[in-house]
Amino acid sequence: MGLTRLAITRPLAILMLIVGMVLMGSVAYSRMKIDRFPAISFPAVFVSIPYPGAAPTDVEELVARPIENAISGLPGIETITSTSSEGSVNFNIRFVEGTDTSQAALDVERRLAAIRARLPEDVGTASVTKADITQLPVMNIAMSGRRSLAELFELGNDTILPRLQSVDGVADVTLSGGLQREIQVKVDSQRLRGYGVSLQTVQNALTRENISTPSGRLTEGTTSQSIRAVGLLRSLDDVRNLVIQTNPRVVRLQDVATVIDTFREQTRLQRYNGQDAVGFVVTKQADANSVQVADNVKNTLAQIERTLPPDVGMTITSDTSIFTRRSLSAVTNDLGIAVILTGVVLLLFLHTWRNTLIVLLAIPTSLVSTFLVMYFFGFSLNIISLMALALTIGILVDDSIVVLENITRHLELGEVPREAALRGRSEIGLAAMAITLVDVIVFLPVSFMSGNIGRLFQEFGITIATATLFSLFISFTLTPMLASRWLSEGHAAARGPLARFGRVWDRGYDRLARGYRGLLGMSLRVRWLVVAIGAASLWGSLLMLQYNIIGSEYAPPEDDGVFTVNVSMPPGTSLQGTDAVVRRVEQLLSGVPEVEGLFTSVGGGGGFGGGGSNTRGGNIAVQLVDKRHRDRSVFQILVDVRRGFRQIPDAQIRANVSSPLAGGGGGGINIRLLGDDLDKLTEIATRVEEAVRQTPGTVDVQNNAQQRDPEIRAQVDRERLADLRVSANTVATVMRTTIDGTVVTQLRPDGANQVDIRVLAADSERTTPSQLGAIPLLGEGGSVVRLDQVATLIRDSGPARIQRTDRQRVIEVTGNVAGRSLGDVTRDVRAATNQIPLPEGYRLVYAGQVQQQEQAFLTLLQALSLSVVLIYMLMVALFESWLTPFAIMFSLPVALVGAFSGLYLTGNTFNIFSMIGMIMLMGLVGKNAILLVDFTDTLRRRGLARNAALLEAAYTRLRPIVMTTCTVVFAMLPLALKLEEGGESRAPMAVVIIGGVISSTLLTLVLVPAVYTILDDAKEAVLKA
Repeated sequence: MGLTRLAITRPLAILMLIVGMVLMGSVAYSRMKIDRFPAISFPAVFVSIPYPGAAPTDVEELVARPIENAISGLPGIETITSTSSEGSVNFNIRFVEGTDTSQAALDVERRLAAIRARLPEDVGTASVTKADITQLPVMNIAMSGRRSLAELFELGNDTILPRLQSVDGVADVTLSGGLQREIQVKVDSQRLRGYGVSLQTVQNALTRENISTPSGRLTEGTTSQSIRAVGLLRSLDDVRNLVIQTNPRVVRLQDVATVIDTFREQTRLQRYNGQDAVGFVVTKQADANSVQVADNVKNTLAQIERTLPPDVGMTITSDTSIFTRRSLSAVTNDLGIAVILTGVVLLLFLHTWRNTLIVLLAIPTSLVSTFLVMYFFGFSLNIISLMALALTIGILVDDSIVVLENITRHLELGEVPREAALRGRSEIGLAAMAITLVDVIVFLPVSFMSGNIGRLFQEFGITIATATLFSLFISFTLTPMLASRWLSEGHAAARGPLARFGRVWDRGYDRLARGYRGLLGMSLRVRWLVVAIGAASLWGSLLMLQYNIIGSEYAPPEDDGVFTVNVSMPPGTSLQGTDAVVRRVEQLLSGVPEVEGLFTSVGGGGGFGGGGSNTRGGNIAVQLVDKRHRDRSVFQILVDVRRGFRQIPDAQIRANVSSPLAGGGGGGINIRLLGDDLDKLTEIATRVEEAVRQTPGTVDVQNNAQQRDPEIRAQVDRERLADLRVSANTVATVMRTTIDGTVVTQLRPDGANQVDIRVLAADSERTTPSQLGAIPLLGEGGSVVRLDQVATLIRDSGPARIQRTDRQRVIEVTGNVAGRSLGDVTRDVRAATNQIPLPEGYRLVYAGQVQQQEQAFLTLLQALSLSVVLIYMLMVALFESWLTPFAIMFSLPVALVGAFSGLYLTGNTFNIFSMIGMIMLMGLVGKNAILLVDFTDTLRRRGLARNAALLEAAYTRLRPIVMTTCTVVFAMLPLALKLEEGGESRAPMAVVIIGGVISSTLLTLVLVPAVYTILDDAKEAVLKA
């Protein structure tokens, strides 16, 4: 009351305070970052370790297992997953919530350093990175033209890469594709044996003789000079004439090898729209504004393109900032439309521009002031925070509506404006505080939820709570202050078109109110029937969810105009064989009218010794035309695309729409089978795959156990090794150098970039096992022996990849979902897989989006339950009663009737966004019941009988209840219609609120009074007893 009196008596002071809040909020808004999602740092550390040339089984045994044992004792580790592939191993180490990932990464690095001596010598340096959802690629760029791939690579590496890396906000830029220059020393094994030289001798000579080493300082009088021993290889002739052995005679490198200036073996082919290309992946810094970084990169690209040759062009193949910008713009547009619709609703009920403006001013003042708090909390302008602001539009006017409506009622009773403002606000003040605090406390659990979902929606809860508190402040200050000056006695008898419309409207409303009063009187006479109808309606809506009439999923996929096609060929397929199939896929995709661009990558890995290569895989990033310029969604296009893929035999082809909230991957079904024996796991995986494939709604089903690559094993004879004084490590190292080659040093031409020098066998000597058997090895005594003297070469096959989770081998069965919701498909898949018996020691667990959905739903259900408890506690404090709040609490569950019906009728699913909407719904629907019960108690204290008080309170409070309901419904309407980008996430939340508010209002107006009387009778009975 004191705050309202101050606003009326000293309006300029309050006005300056509000203007100051708006100004500071505007400044905060201009300084806030723009991102797609809130800044979240997930507690996980990624480790990548190269082991050049090693088979997956060797990588697992010699690298993965020892490292798993070493790091498993670190505090806070939740899960360790390792993937051993040809030539490398990758670890995903997840920590419990709250772990400092920076410290965790340091701890991992220390453990890796401690175990380094126990790993094979040729294991490469580990790369350790922290997981961060905000430090993801923001842009992919393709460079193509009528130039050779070597020229494109040189141009990209020497000119473009450094400039992109220097752009403000860019964390990293990686270059892929093209041909990289390399000096290859191709040794002839026969000539090696003829000169008595081994492969190790060649490698050691190149490393030893290519030097530039400080050798101290020479002081002569007052002059001090540094001394360097320089013997750098500057040209091909330097390499060819290098002396590699002097005893018993001088042997030069050209005597035993051919030295050629060529390119690294191409293990990855890249194209953009069918033309050879090199690619750049731009990753932003974690704390950088993604939209600003994208703009900076585009400005730099424009400058670069002006310096490029005319036959070379650069194309942005993907830009996440476009969807981010459009999504944020769409939310802003929805917000603007919601304000307009809210204004129209207010004008219909209030009949005057002044009244409407008084209430509408609560929206900009509350919203803009909220930016100040968001800024100090470190929030960004993202889809989640802006969605929260858009959803508050209908809420922000609630307090002002209730206050202004009561002030207007006092004016109509003949009070002067100043007195009407004071009494009107004072009479409704406690209820206004209560309905605002209900909105605030329901989001307290959301703000402190655990897990990924909690970190994601923290900004959502705090933003809504802050905006709602600001709206309460406005309703206690600006609203009564303006009402005391802008409104007047006889206000209701104003003249003009709006007044005439108002009188017509009010006559219609009065008939509605009288009809409601009669209905309420009748319902109080059959109150138990009313309660039974409410309970039956609730039970029926819950059955819709239980029997999967409403589908469920973790988060609705969004149509951002991009999807990815992955192609996997049978084991042993060459790069050229894979490319031929990928080109057929490209041809099929090019025939889709909505496709704008195709960025293709075939193969992978680092080539010779660079961590192995994958010649039988390829992927195509498909960019569609703008959503506004196509009739079909990406999901409808995928149906046709998948049908076309069936025409391509001997290839596994999958098409995914990425889901950033699910970790960036697409799909949906991810089943992990854990055990120790790969053969048993493979047998189980085959049966599980078939069960998943037979489930309606699954597509692109496969398991990674089917892929076994052909291999040749060199089984060493340890007795022969000992006799000939050759180590097993020498056998492995020389074999790798012979086949894949080893970079031993660099050529350093004057004024040019250094070039790798790779030693390997001649092409004609590394094609058959018999040729490999002739590889010369150097024994410890200087003797030279053949490989087949100490090892037997055996043809075999081995797994292409070995995955482990928590030190157990894992095989995954994965699939996409189409035509049905993830929850429905998962239920049927579970029923099918439960029929598959598992041997002792083997487990089947669900991962990916299924696991995320289960965890998120449990977390949100806990938050919803806690919100209901907090609402009850607030009601107890407000009414000083244990029983009266139960009348209000009965309005909460009946809101689910409309919420579930809305989801069903609109085809939306039950997901994390619809659950957040339900939490928000608890605060919205509770407010109407509070208004009704609070005024009923007030009238009873004034001497009215219970039923008379209920009828009068319901009749009087019907107008603000209907007004607030209509403003919420119409404010949510733009979000529910999915008008623009990102609407897939906003719609379920808005539909739940619209349906829930409507059903709750209709049922609350009769159910709450009925329950109120039942509880009141119970209270009287207890007191009499």
